[in-house]
Amino acid sequence: MKMSFMVLHIPHASRTIPDDVRASFLPDDTAIERELLALTDAFTDEIVADFHSEAERVIFPVSRLVVDPERFPDDANEPMAAHGMGATYTRLSTGEPLRVLDDAGRRRLMETYYHPHHARLESAVAGALDRHGHCLILDVYSFPSTPLPREPDQRIPRPEICVGFDDFHSPFADGAAVLRVCAAMGFTADINRPFAGSIVPSRYWNADARVKSFMVEIRRDLYMSEATGMKRADFAATATRVCALMEELVRRVTERSGAC
Repeated sequence: MKMSFMVLHIPHASRTIPDDVRASFLPDDTAIERELLALTDAFTDEIVADFHSEAERVIFPVSRLVVDPERFPDDANEPMAAHGMGATYTRLSTGEPLRVLDDAGRRRLMETYYHPHHARLESAVAGALDRHGHCLILDVYSFPSTPLPREPDQRIPRPEICVGFDDFHSPFADGAAVLRVCAAMGFTADINRPFAGSIVPSRYWNADARVKSFMVEIRRDLYMSEATGMKRADFAATATRVCALMEELVRRVTERSGAC
């Protein structure tokens, strides 16, 4: 199979909490289930299952309640650490305690989950650069229709699709053109709202312009019940529409850059 220059990164789809980690959590099962419903980007791995089968997928295997691979590893550099939601959460999204972590416990979690995940992502990007001389990362998430208490952007209503990127690694010449593509495909959308940026491994971040990255976030009520966590009846049709949008954005990127 031909290896793609694209890397599909899916960090928050899992609900898995290993037994030893669950034993360290303070809330009861009902509270943990409620938090999983609020924080898991449910079904995002399934939504993009049919997107570019040759793209290399890097999927975080456990819940972000275990470790959040999207946070900076050093709490001093991570704004959400002030809310107890750095790479290793010590509080729920509502502010109640999740667990008590000493330095050794945090280090063990980071070594078991965080660092291996980032090593896989960096390896995937390095492989694409070796094969093609360039790499495009697609960072896939979802977000609730109503902001959670600790989210920086509390504005409503929220767009159906958020496309995020930073200036250095952006694959797009014009954010307005991105919004026009989204609108043409039937989605309300915004750039870097309610969340901004897109992941790039630290080795390449703000240093290697051959690595491009953009984030696609899907508002959850488009494809699931936010109250129950169940898929909507039109889940498959929505997944098809989202994949088509991503395909069109990638087509525009490759057309502009001549990448293949």
